[in-house]
Amino acid sequence: MEKFVNFKKFFITLVLFTFGGCASITVPDYIQDKNPYKQKFYASFDSVLAVSMEVLEESGWQISKESDPAVFERSESGVDSNKQILLFSKVRQTALFLGTRYARLNVYLRTGAGKNVTEIEIRYITINSTPVKAFRNYKHDHAISRLFSKIESKLSH
Repeated sequence: MEKFVNFKKFFITLVLFTFGGCASITVPDYIQDKNPYKQKFYASFDSVLAVSMEVLEESGWQISKESDPAVFERSESGVDSNKQILLFSKVRQTALFLGTRYARLNVYLRTGAGKNVTEIEIRYITINSTPVKAFRNYKHDHAISRLFSKIESKLSH
């Protein structure tokens, strides 16, 4: 009987620890330049922007707001592009066995050197929150590759 009581206390403690959660997680709007994914597209800025927003929506990434990238950082060349925009996605939340995964994208679009050249830079972050610790990751090669492929496919049609 004593073993059952100890097991019951252990189980209740485990359940409270698991589902009690930890401190609140804040997923930043602006994602640091840790592992940016870049690709150039040979199309006008406006068409690449429209297709990118369409592909993001189809892939489950909702855009929460838009901004000028110059608010957050200087351009690499030191000269601002003619057209540029920074898109922030909403946070995607996924329940895991012992925690939660939060994911967000930043999508930069800027005109490139030359006529009808637009560069897209995607920054990705996931935060896996467990009762013990939160783990950050700035990579997801496969997902970003799929986004670029879909954008390229829609632009070529």
